[in-house]
Formats: sequence, structure tokens, C-alpha cells
Amino acid sequence: MDMISLFRQRFPTRSAPLAAIVGVLAVLAACERIDDAALYGRPDRRAPAVPQPIVQRDLDAIRTDGTLRMLTRYNATSYFVHRGGEAGFDYELCQRFARARELALEVVIPEADEDLVSLLNSGRADVVCAGLTLTDDLSRYVEATRPVAMVQKVVVLAPGVDVPTGEADLDGLTLTLPAHDPYLDELKRWRDRVGLDLAILPGMPLVETEELIARTARGEIQGTVADDIVVAAVQSYLEEEVRRGPALGQPRPMVWLVRGNSPELLRALNAYLKESFRVTGDGTWRSQTYGIIYDRYFRNPRSIRTFQSEEARPDLSGRISRFDELVRAQSEEVGLDWRLVTALIYQESRFYPRAVSKAGARGLMQVMPHLGGAQSDSLFDPAANLRAGLRLLRGSWDAYAYLDSLDRLRFTLAAYHAGVGHVTDARRMAMDVNLDPNRWEGGLAITLPRKAQRRWYTDTRHGYYRGDETVRYVEEILNRYRMYMRLVPLDPDAPAPSDSLATTDADSAAFAAMPDAEVPGDGEPPPEGAEDGDQSP
Repeated sequence: MDMISLFRQRFPTRSAPLAAIVGVLAVLAACERIDDAALYGRPDRRAPAVPQPIVQRDLDAIRTDGTLRMLTRYNATSYFVHRGGEAGFDYELCQRFARARELALEVVIPEADEDLVSLLNSGRADVVCAGLTLTDDLSRYVEATRPVAMVQKVVVLAPGVDVPTGEADLDGLTLTLPAHDPYLDELKRWRDRVGLDLAILPGMPLVETEELIARTARGEIQGTVADDIVVAAVQSYLEEEVRRGPALGQPRPMVWLVRGNSPELLRALNAYLKESFRVTGDGTWRSQTYGIIYDRYFRNPRSIRTFQSEEARPDLSGRISRFDELVRAQSEEVGLDWRLVTALIYQESRFYPRAVSKAGARGLMQVMPHLGGAQSDSLFDPAANLRAGLRLLRGSWDAYAYLDSLDRLRFTLAAYHAGVGHVTDARRMAMDVNLDPNRWEGGLAITLPRKAQRRWYTDTRHGYYRGDETVRYVEEILNRYRMYMRLVPLDPDAPAPSDSLATTDADSAAFAAMPDAEVPGDGEPPPEGAEDGDQSP
């Protein structure tokens, strides 16, 4: 059963209440969960429930859909949320690949009882970017890209444990690895082959390598095994001493994984990675952009410590931005989930209240003065800007009340970005080619990008428009919103996750994310990477 069918079965009414968004996004995060039952042939490991691809979805299908789905782990190197935005070494590299092909990037995070191979082969994701090295087990089920980086496995030991001078001195130790780490089986086979009395244990579900290194440094466990670049990154911010033991084996390539029936995607990823990182006879070569990204997460102590700052990490602090209380209060007044609004604000202004777009949209929610109403003269004031933006957003939500919950949410965001006029044009175009004008997937996600093609836009009322930008805008906000829901409760006093939404009836409320915000007057400078809003008539 596909996701949309599941949504409709679960929410059969055409006019879904705001509370239905909770169920919709929960389904997005956890529908069709893979239940691993079979064993690898060893009592302590499980085989993927879906060992081979059961879907046909290569690069052409991804382009048609407009979204590349990246499967990863939530940790301090691959993917995490920082200052409201998404970050991570694998995430940044994959995002650049997606943007170069005008694709939105959707991040999929597995639950504790889900394995990466099954999620990939079942079609829940298109590429696994999770800091993995290829093992014999993995190679039976998936295809690997060329190297993303080179890493070497090293032992990390607790205080008081004698540092071995070689592999043979590991006798009698107990090493704990992440339960989901494919290297855990390889390490056990190596131990048995060498004949060591070495205990190798899986950690608790969802406990990542960084946490095991920290627990080792605090003496809570005897030791662990990790990639050398991850150990070096943890050393730069951990107060306790990180004691390195011997390296295990030779340096090996870190890779991304794709389904065996996605040769075009594999070729495209390999071509992209070849221009970023290569292993040469003299060592390695990396492009300037790749080097900046790599150093940000693995070599620059200042940036690594910044990423570990508790107040900037919602998974550590429960806060997304300094505007949380204000956004929560005003969103509740109009019946919206404040986390959705926060995800939109990040897309529009990166939380910079004095951002100005090329078209003149202003403030946190990038509201055009002529749509600001009573707040038109005070749009740089966060509270006033929120009142104006939420009024527009709520209006669109009400205007699409007859749509299914998820489509209603996407149409709402699209109208806020592109304007109701361009959305209406795209719906008429959908009807002209026998697509459903009330659906996003298989409907507007296809016709909105066509508004940039002369053969399509010449017969529309509102003319040319870069609709592919709106498709990416919608999917990026939704992905960020899903992640906020996993990290921060709707009500800070009631930790159970929950969700809602709302939108606007304004025919010309359109606010695009543009990279060159202008700063009117004085005030603090915009944060690095701040985007400003644009507006389409």
C-alpha cells in the first residue's frame, strides 16, 4: 500500500481537521515499518527483511518525483539539526548533489527496530549516507559508490585500561559497538580468526559511536571501536581524555549505498563524488568545496565545538531558536503547530528578523508590506511580522480545507511561496493533462515545474514561474518539520509528540528563500547562509 492510500484510509473525510496533521506526519515518519525477523545465520545478528529491491525507482523516477530521499543516522557527523537548520558531513555532500539536479532532499531517519538495507530496498529511501564502510554482509544486498572518504578503525579505551601496543594485546578486553554497525560482525569474525579472548558487545539501540566514545572516556564501558576521523572530532570537544588504542586493519573507503537496480543513480553519484574526492597513488585528492565541508566536521575544533553547543541543538536543549516562545504563543492563537511555523521561518529568513528579499519581503516570515495589513510599517518587529505572516498562512490553510491532510499542508506551503495564482495555474494544467488537481504527488509536483517551460506557461493566467523552486521549498520545510517533531514536543510541558497546521487565502502571498538577504538600517548582521524572501505577483 502506498503512503497516500494509507493516508486516505486513515483519514477518510475530505476536510481533515488540523489534528489530522499529527497522524499524517507520524505516518510519514514511521509507516510500513520494517520488522526484521530473520537471522544472519548467527544468533546475535538479524538479516534485512528486504534483502533485494522490491521497487523500481532510478534517477529518472527521482527527477519526476522531484525529491531525493537520503537515509542516514542522527548523529554529530552524518546528520543533525543545528540552530534550526540541518547539518552533517553526509547531509551537506548529498544536499549539494540534490541541488545541482534541482531536487529536494528528504532525510529519512530509521527507528530502533529498522535496518538501513530494508528501508533502502523497500523504496523508503534512494541512497544511504551514514558514514558506512562496505562489509561482506552489506555487499550481498546493495551497491556501493566510490569512496566518500577514507577511514581507519581504531580502538578507544577507558581510563585505567593499559593501552595495547598491538592487536594481540586486546586479549581479555570488552569492546562495545553501536548495535546497528555492520562492522560489528566483521570484528567478531576477525577475533575468531586471530583467536583472541575478546568480548564484543552491541550497544543499546540508537546509541551512536560518539556516545560510546564519551562513555568510554568516562570509564562507563571498557572500550569501543570507531573511525579515526570520528574519534578525532570527539577529542576536540570532549572534556575527558579520549585514549586511543591500536588501529585495526588498513584504511578503508567510507561509501554511500544504493539499490542494486538503480544504475543511473549510482553513476550520477559516482561522477559527483569523483569531482569531490579521489584516492590517488600519493594519498587522496579533494576539491575545495569538499575540503571545506570535511574540515568543518572532522578537523576544525572550533566548528566541531560549535556544533556540540547545547543551546544550538534541539536534541540536547529542547529549543529550536530564540523565538520559540513567541512563535509558540502566536501559532497557538491561530491554531497552528509552532514547529511547522518555525520550519517555515528558517526557510524564509534563517531567524534573522531584519532580512529583506530582492522583491522587498521583510522579516522573519518574509511578508510583503502591501500584504502586511496593520503590521505593514513594523515588519522588522518579530511579533508584528509573525502576526502578519500567520494571518496569511492561516488563510491559505482554510482555503484548502477540502483537500486531504497531507495535500492540504503542501498546497498551503506552495501558496505561501508561489502565490495562490501560480498554484491555481498549476491545478488547471493538471486537469488539462488528466492529472488530479487536488493531489500534490502525481499532480502539482509535476505541473508546477512546467510553469518555467514556454510550451506550458503561455496559456496560463499568471505566466512564467520557477515552480521547481516551490516544490523544493515545500519538501524542505516538510522534512525540517518532521525532524522538529522528533526532537521537540508540541507542548513543552507535555513531552508527547503532536502536530497541527494552517495557511492563507492571499492570492499573492509568495515568499521564496533567496541567498542574498539585504540588511536595512543597522542591527546585527545576518547569520551565515541566511536566505531572504521573494514574492511572486
